Amino acid sequence: MPIFAQSLSPILVVDDEKVVRTLVRLQLEEAGYPVLEAPDGREAIKLILDRSTPIELLITDVLMPYMNGRELATRASIIRPDIRVLFISAYSANLLIDLGVAPTGADFLRKPFQHGELAERVKKLLATGRTWRQVNSKSV
Repeated sequence: MPIFAQSLSPILVVDDEKVVRTLVRLQLEEAGYPVLEAPDGREAIKLILDRSTPIELLITDVLMPYMNGRELATRASIIRPDIRVLFISAYSANLLIDLGVAPTGADFLRKPFQHGELAERVKKLLATGRTWRQVNSKSV
């Protein structure tokens, strides 16, 4: 029995690199979380618009074609005000903040992450994390 999973709502994983999406999905499923995947922001929004599927957490790459992670998070929070967001990127949080694609205080995990690190962060974020609206309102 997985020790991390506390939520039965799917986690939406968005990354333009299929191998990254697959690795993230496998780690989350191993921890007991149901997972939805999307290759980009446009496909993610389609899933988010489907009100029959609750989504508590969005895990998204920051830099992607068509729509960056911050844009996706903001659009997602309009549709689902209580959504939490975890950014993942190979770039440092400071660089992403300087580029304006991630706000100060956003939940961030740098790729590659250690086995178990993702599940621990997800568990903490679902239990005590702020919604994207709370995080983003502090940066405006």
